Amino acid sequence: MKSFYKLLSSLLILSMVLLPFSTQAAMIGTGDIVASANDQLNRSKVLDFASRADVQQRFEALGLNSATAQERVNAMTPDEINRIAGQIDSMPAGASNDGWWWAVGVIVIGAIIWYVYRGNTR
Repeated sequence: MKSFYKLLSSLLILSMVLLPFSTQAAMIGTGDIVASANDQLNRSKVLDFASRADVQQRFEALGLNSATAQERVNAMTPDEINRIAGQIDSMPAGASNDGWWWAVGVIVIGAIIWYVYRGNTR
């Protein structure tokens, strides 16, 4: 039994000498965690957008199938994903990129309110 303990201790000493100590403990900053969570959220937002039926129809019209589109989204860098997710957030739902229609709508609604208000004061 004594020879077993001697052999075991020799193996432990040998493994401590030959195997490198590569384990390091460090604090993870809150900014790193938030950035990683935002990157994952934006990636899922872009993937959800790419999986919509109208977007897939547009991809197919351009000659790109949905599987290839998802592979390309997965291959994007975090900066590219964040830029695209920002563009998705800034686009109005169901509208084109023409920004002057909302101004016309505000003017028409304002004119109706003014007409109704002026009609009630007489």
